[in-house]
Amino acid sequence: MATPPAEAQQLIRQYKDSAAANILQGRPEEALADYRKVLELTPHEASARLKVAELLAQLGHREEAVREFHYLAIRYAAEGNSIHAIAACKLILAIDPHHAETQENLAGLIAMQSAEERPRTGEPEPATPLFSKLPRDVFLALIDLLEMRRVHGGEHIITEGERGHSMFILVQGTVRVVHTPENAPPRTLAELAEGSFFGEMGLMSDAPRMASVIAIRDCTLFEVTREMLAQLGARFPAFEQVVQQFYKDRLLDNLLASNPVFQPLSDEQKRAIAQRFQTRTVEPGTVLLQQGQRSQALHLLLRGRCSVVHQDPEGGERPYPDMTEGALFGEISLLLDLRVTATVRAATPCLLLVLDQETVKERVLTHPEVRRALTHLSRERLDRTAAMLAEGAEVRGSFLI
Repeated sequence: MATPPAEAQQLIRQYKDSAAANILQGRPEEALADYRKVLELTPHEASARLKVAELLAQLGHREEAVREFHYLAIRYAAEGNSIHAIAACKLILAIDPHHAETQENLAGLIAMQSAEERPRTGEPEPATPLFSKLPRDVFLALIDLLEMRRVHGGEHIITEGERGHSMFILVQGTVRVVHTPENAPPRTLAELAEGSFFGEMGLMSDAPRMASVIAIRDCTLFEVTREMLAQLGARFPAFEQVVQQFYKDRLLDNLLASNPVFQPLSDEQKRAIAQRFQTRTVEPGTVLLQQGQRSQALHLLLRGRCSVVHQDPEGGERPYPDMTEGALFGEISLLLDLRVTATVRAATPCLLLVLDQETVKERVLTHPEVRRALTHLSRERLDRTAAMLAEGAEVRGSFLI
């Protein structure tokens, strides 16, 4: 006779609590028995089956552990959840590096990336924007290099101000993104769930981390390092183009979501604008904006560093802080038809994304809330810059360009 649903849920909770207690007390055999009872009541619960697989591996039951991980990998892949499928496959390979079926599953995951081939469940699916754009052979090479990391709750994964060299994919757990302004308390910017990517700025550039990422609870992650990218780039010349496109898309997503100029636009309008950004490469010394002239385009700095200088009426020059990767400039002058107040030059070889004046006028300026945001932003920048120049102070932060 079937167990009534309410009673079954109570039993499941009791078995899980018992399993957790047994793990804490160093009794993996008892914990395994508890989780097996959970699976008798709910055979399709992936989290319980994952615990069974992990405990089997811990106890040295290699073949049984591989079978359970293999079941999970196939299930995750069929659901379009490639990050968890890859994690299950990596756990199999840690037990048996020559497991042929796992290698075949990894190759088959590429076919699961397109939305057209995924089951239409109506549920949001984890995004895998980097994986989905990789050719099959490159994908397999990257998976072979990936290493899983486990971090404890409260541990820093990324620390603000440090130089970064990697990005992360959150397989399990949740993390908090925290920024600490100068002379101000820390501020939470976001909480990220399983399937999230973060840290790509550190992967693609030598810029300091702009925020800390802290594990809220125990987490499992994939780490993609700059060394991995170099190895893959040497073997697959087209790989760098894929990564650059991924980086461009991520920067544009962040820009369009967070910049007050674009926030009033709909998602459809933002997507249309993102497609119009063009890539531009310039050499050191190239003038991107000239003081006293009007901007002809909106610029987003992808790679490199730009110097910014204001020339006063007496001919003296006042340097402003350099612009680093991720900086947006030229938008106030362009959108409000004002003359820029400083000259911007490429201090190093630079890669930029550029949005032309015509697109801005046709697709951005027509929105009344955008114009209001621009007017407010330009007044703030003008007042701040004027006050600092009048006081002879060093100019920090935003200025009108």
